[in-house]
Amino acid sequence: MLSMRHVIRMCASTCLLLVSSPALAQQLLLVAEESTSAVAYRSQVGRVVTFICPAKTITNREIWGKDVYLDESPICTAAAHAGVFTPGVSGQVTIVMGPGAQSFEGIGRNGVKSSSYGPSDSSYSFKSGEPGQLDWITALERVPDDFNSPLTLVCPPKGHADTYIWGTDVYTSSSGICVAAVHAGAITMEAGGRVTVTFQPKQETFIGSDRNKISSQKWTNWDFLSYGQPYKVVNSLAGSNERIIRLTGFTAAGSAPIIVPRTIPLKGFEATGTAPLIVPRTIHLNGWTGAGIAKQNMRR
Repeated sequence: MLSMRHVIRMCASTCLLLVSSPALAQQLLLVAEESTSAVAYRSQVGRVVTFICPAKTITNREIWGKDVYLDESPICTAAAHAGVFTPGVSGQVTIVMGPGAQSFEGIGRNGVKSSSYGPSDSSYSFKSGEPGQLDWITALERVPDDFNSPLTLVCPPKGHADTYIWGTDVYTSSSGICVAAVHAGAITMEAGGRVTVTFQPKQETFIGSDRNKISSQKWTNWDFLSYGQPYKVVNSLAGSNERIIRLTGFTAAGSAPIIVPRTIPLKGFEATGTAPLIVPRTIHLNGWTGAGIAKQNMRR
């Protein structure tokens, strides 16, 4: 016979599936509420997602597991349990979605109680050093005023402009981050890319403009100090990024701002040069030797 806890948990999962398919679920906001869990991403194994946990988060909600957590565990409570978030100071946490597990071991840690559970078909763990992948509708709304650290995030390729933005160069907190990045010229809609968001002083007026096939809106409000922090967004790989490429039969060294990956099959070819890359390219050079110039300073 199922316990009341199992009935409630099964109902919660079923209700979520009725509302929206996890395969289609998207991250609307970076800021996590006390009840925000990873259930929406359970079908996206391997996805890396970044959240901001507010300083005032109360971490007394029930969680399951240690180090690897049941996907229904509230993220900020689990982050406090894992030691990657300290209540009282707003902080950034990043999770990576994992597969299911036969069991989740509960243990008290960092003043947070965790329960045992299992089996279940979805989990997550905390990850550092890798930027979370946004959706094209994700906004910075509700970011606490005490959080001002730069954020490095990834906008996936094949994007869309189905969300509004307000401003030029500096954007309102309600603006979709990836769409603002395209408007600012940091990335392209087709390729996406890695961006860095930096918070800016609050301002009363934001100027609208048309850039890179994106229209931003004008916004003015005298009560601007009550609104969230505006932001700038730039390509996080802007500027030269030193790298060395070693391939069979190929030796090269150079520097280039990389926006998207590229594939270069190079048999029996030697070269050295630099190239700013905007889109992927494939160069087939079987049995060819030589030097040339293509598109300004792209040498091969």
